[in-house]
Amino acid sequence: MSDLNKNTLYSDVVICGGALAGMTLALAFIKNGFNVVMVDPKTVKDLINFDKRTTAIAEGAKNFYDTIGVWKKVKRFAEPIKIIKIKDGSSKIDLNFDCKQFEDNTNVDSLGYVLENVHLLKQINSTIEGYRNKEGLIKRIKARVVSIDSNNLNSKVILSNKMEISSSLVVACDGKHSIARNMMNIGTKSYSYKQEAFVCTILHEKRHDNIALEKFLPGGPLAILPMKKYKNMYRSSVIWSDGREVSKSRYNSSMNNTSNIESEIEDHCKDWLGKVKVDNFKALFPLELTMPKSMIENRFILIGDSAHSIHPIAGQGFNLTIRDIKSFVEDCHKRKSLGLDIGSKIFLKNFERKRILDITSLVRSTHILNKLFENNGLSVKFFRRLGLSAVSRSKIIKKI
Repeated sequence: MSDLNKNTLYSDVVICGGALAGMTLALAFIKNGFNVVMVDPKTVKDLINFDKRTTAIAEGAKNFYDTIGVWKKVKRFAEPIKIIKIKDGSSKIDLNFDCKQFEDNTNVDSLGYVLENVHLLKQINSTIEGYRNKEGLIKRIKARVVSIDSNNLNSKVILSNKMEISSSLVVACDGKHSIARNMMNIGTKSYSYKQEAFVCTILHEKRHDNIALEKFLPGGPLAILPMKKYKNMYRSSVIWSDGREVSKSRYNSSMNNTSNIESEIEDHCKDWLGKVKVDNFKALFPLELTMPKSMIENRFILIGDSAHSIHPIAGQGFNLTIRDIKSFVEDCHKRKSLGLDIGSKIFLKNFERKRILDITSLVRSTHILNKLFENNGLSVKFFRRLGLSAVSRSKIIKKI
């Protein structure tokens, strides 16, 4: 990374946004020999203090983090999911996925992992720091992006601290309300679910037995995910999607007195988890589907929530981001090894075509799934439960 002018940096890649997706992308790039500048108005310490959420990590994402040297550091904090239970409201029909069903064909001993974001952030940052100290491939700047100007030769990013960065490529990893995306005049299509997700951590008296529950209720899905014990206390993460007013009421009530929300949660899991207590962390997130009209512009690409913000109904949004990152960095590495331009619009367009099927398939399936379980008409409910019952009895379908 060169610094020929006091206020100008020269790098291969500028990443706008230095949270979980941006830091993961930065580490993957520097592992492949790229010079990277990350820009974010928040420090890593700010993010660690703020982000108390959990993330569901699928096997593919776990393997990716293993290749970039992070998984061995966070493995002790990750709680495996052994069984996934799917329930349709008050129906007695359960759809259970057990990792033992897949042992014949794979070496996988879990259906995924639940990991607190704070541990991922700390260990990704620790790994990045090793590269910064040894090879100088990475620089993180606390600032806001003021403007992005791209041409056929390079991109120039102007920061709020008057610094200028010249690079081959700019990547927007700054979330579903991406400022960088707006600067490049990339429009979006949005759909509001008129729902908000109430998120909290609960302590409970019984073991969770590594079970993840997804229960579809009239207002929206309730997900309870197993977490690592902390100070000998059993813990789980709750993500409860419901109508805006209901979710806001739960959140506001929980800030003063947690007994009401604890009673509500117990109604759905007391036989399994016993008495529950809401821990200190509580948050509320509006739910909407946001898709850009294009993932790319000249020397510019969207990654993460800036490229696809979906409903958390299947817990696969971040795993989709990891697939984007893995594929994109691999393609960039191949081009670099051939001496080709990673900011070429033709290259970026080809990458968009390559990834669009996976992205749109997940976007559509989560959207349809949410709408299907949102519909409580008698005929829809009957066929929905008939389908769950059929899948529950079929070992073949479960393995597809």
